[in-house]
Order: sequence, then C-alpha cells, then structure tokens
Amino acid sequence: MPETLLVLGGILGLTLSGLLASTIAFETFKFWPTPGNRTWQSFLFWGLFRGLNVATLALAVICWQPWQEFSALRGTGAGLALVCFGLYAWALHALGRANVYCGRDGLVTGGIYAWTRNPQYATAIPAYLGLALATASATVLAAASLLALCFVLMAFAEERWLEAAYGADYLRYRREVARFYNWRHALALLKQAVMPERQAAEEPVSERP
Repeated sequence: MPETLLVLGGILGLTLSGLLASTIAFETFKFWPTPGNRTWQSFLFWGLFRGLNVATLALAVICWQPWQEFSALRGTGAGLALVCFGLYAWALHALGRANVYCGRDGLVTGGIYAWTRNPQYATAIPAYLGLALATASATVLAAASLLALCFVLMAFAEERWLEAAYGADYLRYRREVARFYNWRHALALLKQAVMPERQAAEEPVSERP
C-alpha cells in the first residue's frame, strides 16, 4: 500500500511540478494561476494538487510508528508540523477567503505578510517536512519533499500574475519583503531587542560618594 501511494504521489507531483515549471519558463503558457474556475487548467491543477496532498497525508498515517518508538527527533518534527499547520491556518485567515489561491480581492501586505510574501507556502513546507520527521519514514519524506517543490514552484509561478494584477504596489512590496522568510527583518528585531540590554551592561556604574 505505501509503495502504491508513493508511486501515485510521484506521478501527481512530477506532473504538477512539470506544468508549474512550464508556467515559469514560458510566458504564454498559463497553468497556474489558472485562467478561470471551469478551465482545463483549473480542473487539472486542483486534481493534481489535492491528490498529492491527500497521498502525502495518507502515507503519513499509514507509515506512523508506535509511540513507544518515539524519539526527540520525531517529537521535534511533530511539534514543527503542529505549529506550522497552525500558522498556515492563520495565513489563510489573514489573506481572506476571496484572495485564497490567487483570488483577486486586494493586495495584503500587513501582519504575517510583512514577514513573507508567501506565508501559506512558507508554513506548509516545514509543516509537511516536520510530519515526515515525525513518522520517521523515508517514504513520507520523499512525498513531502515533492510537495514542497510544488509549493516553491507555485510561489514563483504566481509572481508574474501578481505583478500584472497589482502593478507598482506589488513591485514595491516585492522589494521590501522576502519571498519566503524575511531573515533580515527578524535579525533587525533581534538586534533591537539585544542592543539596549548590551548598552545597559556596558554603561559604567556611577560611584557613590
């Protein structure tokens, strides 16, 4: 059963990643974002994408090991998956239902979107990889890695569409915020938090008379 699901997931994932890569490479080929709800691109994309997600989750359930074999690494993976799936739900809420998966209801740049231009993908990728660690299964890791590749390609494929949809506003946003993880912003906040403490520690203590 796991082998069959892995082969099915591999076929779905490789087909999906090939079509997404073609969207990135060829401007006239429009697969994602899809041209409309009832187009062949829409039916094919959602079939492949949802099928790959279901296959990966099913593999995780089938390949789950008994709790008595639970290790620190598996615990870390499970914790990462829970946190990131929670952040994924938060990102969906922040984006708004009308904007989810390339709806066009306004460019969102605040909140979690000030940290990453693609918070859904930036959280889904470590969530699935954490799930693979939690199962301690190379089979689940292979499927999760293929799904992660598709998320990365989806982010790149959307950029041309976003530029056409939101113009200068999106270009300015793209310059200011990282595609996946805004490490520079995180380091700046950490520096602001640490420097006052360091300055206070370095200030000489005034001598009492």
